[in-house]
Amino acid sequence: MADYQSLVKKYKKRSKDNLVDQVSIGLSCAESITADAGLLADNGVMQEILDTAGTVLPFAVIAVTEEMKVILGRKDQKTGLGDAAYRMAKTGAALTAGAAATAVGGPIAGVSAAVGVRAFLDRYKSKSLTAVRVKYRTERLRALRKLNAVRFELPLGEEKGMA
Repeated sequence: MADYQSLVKKYKKRSKDNLVDQVSIGLSCAESITADAGLLADNGVMQEILDTAGTVLPFAVIAVTEEMKVILGRKDQKTGLGDAAYRMAKTGAALTAGAAATAVGGPIAGVSAAVGVRAFLDRYKSKSLTAVRVKYRTERLRALRKLNAVRFELPLGEEKGMA
């Protein structure tokens, strides 16, 4: 069972992942904006490279960071794969929304739409998992109460509120 400090460390590490994802999306959007604004010399090859790098960069960063966590033993392979898939889906949705908003409202609208979609998806996942976390913590508390009852030799019927 995890204590409070280990849970805090776990959630702080998750927020670092979000920062890395936001930076890579920002770089991808910046590449698109500079190309659309004509700030780069258009000789064909450079544009092709930047388009490919801008599209692939966020997904490559996610794959590398999640694989490093598996290699370093911070996550098992199944969890790393699931986290990478979720982060990639979230990034893909953000890039799609950002591209659509850029086409309609310009570069500033595109960046804000991409960041907004990521924030919305993070918030949705957090709220949807709250019920699951509460359920598991309640089960752990019940198990601890039973262990304490056995340890202090109290009959289980004398505990209030835990049937």
